[in-house]
Amino acid sequence: MKTDKVMNRLSWIFTIIGAAGILIIFVVTVADVIMNKIFNSPFPGATEIITSAMPISVFGFLLATQIKKRHIAIDVILSRLNGKWQIVLKFLAQGIGIYLFGLLTYLNIPLAIYSYKIGDHTGGNIAVPLYPAKIIIPLATSLITIQLFIELCKGVYAVFLRSDPDSVAVDRKSTES
Repeated sequence: MKTDKVMNRLSWIFTIIGAAGILIIFVVTVADVIMNKIFNSPFPGATEIITSAMPISVFGFLLATQIKKRHIAIDVILSRLNGKWQIVLKFLAQGIGIYLFGLLTYLNIPLAIYSYKIGDHTGGNIAVPLYPAKIIIPLATSLITIQLFIELCKGVYAVFLRSDPDSVAVDRKSTES
């Protein structure tokens, strides 16, 4: 489907952004440790940089995690239920996810805009901009909301147009690749 291709491309972009956040955290941490041990002086602004890069690294990977179904699931419980209950719980979880990630998006958009407008930055030794991290959060949560909605629509479509509803049940092995 076209939506799958678009979401996979966006997932790849956000994965690169998340990886860049982790790389920044790694480099700054290593530099801080080396400077502390060799020069007896910490890396200026290390805490501020790491604090700003943390949400970028975390939220960058969420969409890929959702698309690939690599998130935490309660397989032990789900595997004991029949297909119909698996479908019900899957739809319920997707609905709750849509609501919560939609709410996160809705609440974080004004914060991101305000942060960008005022040039929000840390107040430590070095002024590190905070608005990139505050912009990534609503972008990532909105994409996760869209992905969950797409998965819910596909599930509803499959349940009502397929003759075997058990084929829609939670099957993590078929989604992993």
